[in-house]
Amino acid sequence: DYDAPTQALETAVAAIGLYSDLYGPYPYDRFIVVESVFPDGMEFSGLVFVGGEWFRSYSGNPASYLTLITAHEASHQWWYAIVGNDQSRDPWLDEALATYSEYVFLQENYPALTEWWWRFRIDTYSPTGAVDSTVYEFDTVRGYINAVYLRGARLMHALRHDLGGEVYFQWLHDYVAANRGRIATPADFWAALPPDALATIRATAAEYLTRPDSRP
Repeated sequence: DYDAPTQALETAVAAIGLYSDLYGPYPYDRFIVVESVFPDGMEFSGLVFVGGEWFRSYSGNPASYLTLITAHEASHQWWYAIVGNDQSRDPWLDEALATYSEYVFLQENYPALTEWWWRFRIDTYSPTGAVDSTVYEFDTVRGYINAVYLRGARLMHALRHDLGGEVYFQWLHDYVAANRGRIATPADFWAALPPDALATIRATAAEYLTRPDSRP
């Protein structure tokens, strides 16, 4: 009885619009959301898969995986498609940003759900692990998600707190502009931040990132 396809469509439209404003222009003529037979989601350039189970479990409440995964996959049009990264060595450069983009989407469109998001999406798993782990360092998918996606979202939130929202989003906008069409590295990520702001985030980066080549 609940119109899951409409919810996915409206989420995608709102997400693409918001991320275009914050991160830079969306580069394609259209954006396609496909209901898939496998769980969760998967990104491609201009097209994403969202798991059929999220459509089937949608109950009319936007506090749902259908909303979150659609917004998450939409953000991959920036964090993977516009700005690439080594997804085996530095998966946090797209997945941490994409996971935190879910929160950014809720802040704009469903602000009453932001506290729920932290509990439901992040805190319930008590995530541990280095955000800058490679994909080869995990025995389970859960461990990988906890470290790279969930602690990665905490890292982005902490950086935003350190910098202030205006500087944080200008930084990401500048990062996209400087690395459009390239395979970016952690050094490129930090290089987009004004030098006078680096000192304010070094302690936070050291808390979440363990590899010297990942830190500013």
